[in-house]
Amino acid sequence: MNRLSWLALSLLVLVPLGAEAQIAAPRSPTDTRPATRPAPIQAPPSTPVRPAPADNRMAPVTTPAQTTQQLRTHPIQSQGPAQVVPPAPPATTAPPKVYDRHGRIIPGMKQVGPNRVLDTRTGRYYDAVPSGDGQRIKP
Repeated sequence: MNRLSWLALSLLVLVPLGAEAQIAAPRSPTDTRPATRPAPIQAPPSTPVRPAPADNRMAPVTTPAQTTQQLRTHPIQSQGPAQVVPPAPPATTAPPKVYDRHGRIIPGMKQVGPNRVLDTRTGRYYDAVPSGDGQRIKP
């Protein structure tokens, strides 16, 4: 074999090996993320905690902050059983007013549906449009 064929053959064997070396295994998507666990919370340095007295009495007050804290920890005084409050009566609403074509209130008309009114004296239904605090009969 001549030299050129040996060179071509060696390139065919070595090129796939080199290409495989360049393709790395896929990385985990979370490799570049910051840590998801929060940092542990450390208590600030303070004075040591004194144990409560064994006789269940409150500890002596030494600072004004302790005074206000102790006042808030007293139990709520009971006033007996809860008082029953009667429910408020339902609010009565006046029927919407019905106006004629000229803006005068028509007595005896009542709203029977959206944009519909009934003349109770004649039994006729009329189309209406909302107008202020009531309905106005369409011209």
